[in-house]
Amino acid sequence: MEFDARWHWPPVWPTLFCCVSLISSLLMLLTIFTKMIDLRTTSKLQSTGSAPGDGYPPVEPLLDFDWKTKEPIKIRPFKPKYNLTMSKSLLFFDKFTFTDILQGIQETTVNELIEMDKNYLDRIMLRRRLMADYTNTVLAAEDSVKSAVDEFYTWLVGTYLPTRYPRMFQIISPPGGNSSVLRNLVTGEDLSMCSSEAPKETLRALGGLVDDDFLFLVPSEDGDSFTLKGFVTCFPNGFNTSKKLNMKLRDIHKPVPNYKEKLEKSMDRYFAKLKPGRFIKRANLFTASGNHLYEGEKISQEEVNIKLARVRVERQFLHRLPRSQAIVFSFKTLLYTLPEIKEEGFGDELADAIDGLNNGNAPGFHFYKRAAVWGASAKAYLQS
Repeated sequence: MEFDARWHWPPVWPTLFCCVSLISSLLMLLTIFTKMIDLRTTSKLQSTGSAPGDGYPPVEPLLDFDWKTKEPIKIRPFKPKYNLTMSKSLLFFDKFTFTDILQGIQETTVNELIEMDKNYLDRIMLRRRLMADYTNTVLAAEDSVKSAVDEFYTWLVGTYLPTRYPRMFQIISPPGGNSSVLRNLVTGEDLSMCSSEAPKETLRALGGLVDDDFLFLVPSEDGDSFTLKGFVTCFPNGFNTSKKLNMKLRDIHKPVPNYKEKLEKSMDRYFAKLKPGRFIKRANLFTASGNHLYEGEKISQEEVNIKLARVRVERQFLHRLPRSQAIVFSFKTLLYTLPEIKEEGFGDELADAIDGLNNGNAPGFHFYKRAAVWGASAKAYLQS
């Protein structure tokens, strides 16, 4: 009988074609399913401001926020008597409205964690120069802090910034199936959404992305208090943060007058009880010029250079990371001129606050804050 190739294929080929077809169909279904998951995750992030499983509360977007026109927030924590407690009265106000008098330790929301304003671009460029020129002073991280730094970084770049400030930051998925990046619409730069292998480099990325300083405190190995294990601090006030690395909370604050007697135990308890999802803010004043003074140093009166002197206020935040349980202490440094304070009508209040450093339950702060050096000269101008 003559063989007809049209009808008598070897029996292996139909089986092979079926297998290839089945595999192709499965791969196509897997691709579609993966894209659906990505879309649902992106949709959830955009609608709720939180990614599944990150442990943070939802972030509310500022859809019309324009950083170029936003004036820096003004904080005026001037009180006639300085008492070292877990509660100090503050006054916050922005360009348009006054808010209520606030207690020094105040519960707030995740939305307020990072504040943007028209100085953003200049400040992050300055921060990058400082990190390049003074790396060992402004940046440090022990290997043990990597999980905490990675956790915070991943949430900040993957959720907080693109949700809160969508006109400044966007998550971009490059063509070709490459990993998504965070695009900084102000600088035009793309930032990896994955942390670096070295936590110090992750902190460098954080320090050049937002105008806030960050300190990471983890539970001490002996179960007693919290220990500083990593930081990026471009604008510390009166101390070298690198010398505080691996110190416990109480040891970091040893130079602070009356800290041991007035605050040590309550601070340790407060840190231990702080729950994930809670955000705490306060403000810290000032000095007009120079660093802190310490016991035993000699002092002499100085004339304040009105053009150069600044009132420094730190907008401080405290919160606990959901997974690593580390404490993140962050602060944004705000500087105001003495003429600005005086023109707003706060000259007498600031002058009283300078005297108040010597009138509360920790009079050593008058010396510690250098008011003994510049106080008389500054008061003379403010009350003139």
